[in-house]
Amino acid sequence: MAPPAPKANRSLQRGLQLLDHLAQSGALGLADLTRAAALPKPTIYRLLNTLAGSGWVYRRRNDGRYVAVIGPQALATAARTAQLALPHLAALTARTGLAADLTWLIEPGILEVIDSTRRRKAGGVDPQVAGFRPSLAFSAPGRALLAASSEAERARHLQHLLRTDSPAERHAATSGQLAAEIARTQKRGYGIRAQGYWPQSSDYGREPMDIAVALVAGSKVLGCVSLVWPSEDAAPEAVARGHLSDLKLAVRNIVASLGKAGNRVTKTL
Repeated sequence: MAPPAPKANRSLQRGLQLLDHLAQSGALGLADLTRAAALPKPTIYRLLNTLAGSGWVYRRRNDGRYVAVIGPQALATAARTAQLALPHLAALTARTGLAADLTWLIEPGILEVIDSTRRRKAGGVDPQVAGFRPSLAFSAPGRALLAASSEAERARHLQHLLRTDSPAERHAATSGQLAAEIARTQKRGYGIRAQGYWPQSSDYGREPMDIAVALVAGSKVLGCVSLVWPSEDAAPEAVARGHLSDLKLAVRNIVASLGKAGNRVTKTL
């Protein structure tokens, strides 16, 4: 008589199903996953904590959403990067008292905020920024990315920009305005958000201002780190005088952490 088949581990099955759902769907919150899995919220929460503790899932600090840290997808690569970078972002905020955003190059011409130390507070900027894709022409990370890129890579990014639905971005690229700003960015060593560039992704918060420095590993520009604050509080040049060295230190530490990870992140780009 054949031995009875071993019973399946239900918790493991459920955890793998959650992981697969995240890998296919992108960043999701606890409520989204509870509905998708049709399981009680405490059960989902325990499974996610186990997956996060084992390094399979990353919970973004900025919005609390969960992202799978497996597979070659750009989002998974970004999640692995955010895991490694978050301690350095938190240290940067502790040193400067300012929020720090981490943007990642998802594909040519597309940057995405993959985590941030922003918090909701009275008189602050919009705290919900994870998943936002800033303008290449008008955002500080976009300008820092273009300034740090080689001519060939910059041309690839600009090809994407010229296909956008924004007449203002296309005009900046074709009129010479963006080229002049890239030259200024290269000279000063950091990107500055264009005055008045405020997508207003929500109704919360004051108009933001930020400065950004590119994350460069070898010859690859991977993304950017930004310091963010309400625009009325300080001029970007003043923040750069006080904190540019802190910002550059955070960038160096993040790049070093990526290197210590055995280049598992950067080789996927």
